[in-house]
Parts: sequence; C-alpha cells; structure tokens
Amino acid sequence: MKPKICLFVLTGIICLLACLYTSKVEDSQTFTRPASTFTSLTLDTRNGAITATANTDTLASVKVTRYAYGRNKTDATNQLNGITITDTVSAGNWSLTANFPAVTKPMGALMAADVPANTRLNILTSNGDVTVSGIAAPISVATSNGDVILTGTSGDAEISTSNAKVIVQVHSGGIDINTSNGEIDCDLSFLPATSGAELATSNGKVTLRLPPDVSAYITATTSNGTVVITGYQVHYDENTQKHIKARIGSGASPITITTSNGDIVIQNRVR
Repeated sequence: MKPKICLFVLTGIICLLACLYTSKVEDSQTFTRPASTFTSLTLDTRNGAITATANTDTLASVKVTRYAYGRNKTDATNQLNGITITDTVSAGNWSLTANFPAVTKPMGALMAADVPANTRLNILTSNGDVTVSGIAAPISVATSNGDVILTGTSGDAEISTSNAKVIVQVHSGGIDINTSNGEIDCDLSFLPATSGAELATSNGKVTLRLPPDVSAYITATTSNGTVVITGYQVHYDENTQKHIKARIGSGASPITITTSNGDIVIQNRVR
C-alpha cells in the first residue's frame, strides 16, 4: 500500500473513532527520583508525545498524563483505569512504561521529563511528537507518525520515525536519522572525527549544516532532486546532479545522505 493511501486510511479510521467515542477523560501523575540514583532514562508509551528537558535540580521528575475516550464519561473512565504505569530502576536505568489494554478505543499517555543534562535517553512511542532539549548524553528515539525535534543537544544521537519530519537545532556529536515522507533539517555545531552522520528519508528535502572547520567525507544521493555543497573548498571524487562523493578537509568523519523526491543541501552553518 502506498504511503498516501495508508495515511488516507489512517485518517478515516481516526475520524470514525472520533465519531463513536466523544467523551474524553484524563489525569496526571508525577514520578520523581533523586538525580543521583540513575544515569539513564527509558520512556516508553505506545501512543503519545514525549518531551525531555535538561535541568540542574537534584530531583528529577516525569509527568505522565493518561487520557482515554469512550461513548460517555463512565465508559471513558473505565478505559482510563486500564492504563497502568510501570516505574522501576535497575542497573542505573530509570524506566517508565505505559501499559495499555488490548482494546481499539482511542487512548494514550503523554510523558514530560525534567532530568539532569548528563542523562542518557531511550525514548519509544508512536503517534506523538518527541522533543528533547539540552541533553548532553547519548539519545535514542524510536517513534512513528510524529516529528522529532532536538534542541541544544550533544552526544551521539539515533533517531527513527516515519511519516514525519526531523528537526535538529544545534547538536554536537554524531547523529543517525531515519524517517520517511518527511524532511530532515539538521544543524551540527561539532562533528568529532571519531563519529559520523547518516541521514535518510524519502519524499523529503534534506538540509545539513556543518561547522566551518569540519573534516568529512560525504556521500549523498537523491532520486528526484539535486545535491549541492556550499561554503567549503571541496574535492569531488564523483559529482553529478543526483549523486556526489566529496571530501572536505581530510575527510575524517563519514557522512551519508539519501533521499528520494527531494533536494540535498549541505552548507556551512556560519554562512
């Protein structure tokens, strides 16, 4: 099934459910832990947006907002009570998981975390945006049908989504982005020689901004678009409208970019 047809079918299902279940209930609960008791955080919700923000407090917190729909308030409340939250710490990893009953009625759980900047993040969700700000540790995000936005982050990052865009606003470190039917806009303030960048999408433009002193070997390919590098002295091994292999500086960091039905623009972030 083609992506546009899939989205059309999904939209129709959502509209049908919205007509059947018009009553919504929700509640919120905040989970806290001393920042000294964990080094990584796993947030797992099958359906809902997740945000993670760095703080300087000695106490970390995650606010979980459960919501559910029903034919009436009683029906919706019964569905809400079926959503449970598992809260555990093991081997330095704080894990919060939303568990859902096997029903087709719309429900979900939103998560908003405030944690130390050096917390490693592992985020899993769908049908909701993921926003991460100020984290200076490895980040892993797996979602679908939701945008991913990183702001002021550092450390290696791995992002996977679909039918959505990925926006990276000033990241320092290696990065791996995979999406479909969405654009990628990535601004890297620093790319270590020991790390690389891999950006892949379909039906979307890819823009990669690099620091002026970057040293990288770039392989970039599009099916229906153009590939352009601006703001650098470049040595090309291959240079066509749709495919390039090029070196900037000594070529220390590998960069691979692929898309279809979209342009690829690689540029100096200070110009």
